[in-house]
Amino acid sequence: MPKGGRKGGTVFPRVALIDALAYARKLVSKTHTSAQPKDVIFSGVVGAKTGMGDVRLSALRQYGFLKGDAKSNFSADELAKQIAAAPQEELIPLYRRAMLKPVVFKKLFDTFHGDTVTKSKLKQRAADLKVHPDETETCVDLYVSGMTTAGLVTVDGDRVTHMTSNDASEMSAGTTADDMNPDLPTDALTDVVETGESNLGVDTGTEAATGHGNGANVVAATSSMGTTHSGPRAVFNVNVTLDSSMDIEKLQKQLELLKRFGAI
Repeated sequence: MPKGGRKGGTVFPRVALIDALAYARKLVSKTHTSAQPKDVIFSGVVGAKTGMGDVRLSALRQYGFLKGDAKSNFSADELAKQIAAAPQEELIPLYRRAMLKPVVFKKLFDTFHGDTVTKSKLKQRAADLKVHPDETETCVDLYVSGMTTAGLVTVDGDRVTHMTSNDASEMSAGTTADDMNPDLPTDALTDVVETGESNLGVDTGTEAATGHGNGANVVAATSSMGTTHSGPRAVFNVNVTLDSSMDIEKLQKQLELLKRFGAI
């Protein structure tokens, strides 16, 4: 796979965030005691050599997970270490930091935060940012996938709804994967990161291309965030019907979530 920018356009990560997170965790483990040479990173972290290995190293660097060079060897950057050590409730803010590090992704979000736009509009903006015309679709696919993983956008068909910058900051504090989907097991995001499985059909060396793996769980977990705080708060009534077959623990968890965001 050609590296982003190889055709003369602006560089962007050619690896989905969910896959980069898996590589980042391996990188922290492999370089815990000391920086490692490139061949060790290729075989022990990203599982690829030469061209594809360089693409994945470039992506890790752009997300803020990798530091070093061939002369001084490579090691995990601070953000990768924080993600590897963070408890579940602190992961989402770190994912957002990583997703907003690549220049093109940051400019796309800054342009459309708080707005709902089509993917065609995103591709048009990517072209304005000098992404090569042959690469704008790939760039937007990776952007939407990563922003969904980080809970910064929701997707409905061809329409992508961005959180506002203020909403993103507010929800980063204390927002967990459970808050975004009470039915999701608490370790779901961690399991996906550790296995490196992805929901995006991009050749990243995982099960993404086959459509298997748990990436869809991450999308389900993050896509329900929406624009909870954008605009004036709507006034509505919540009716709860109880019956003998209802799971009380699940009901209690959902009610607590509604209270947390001021719905009841």
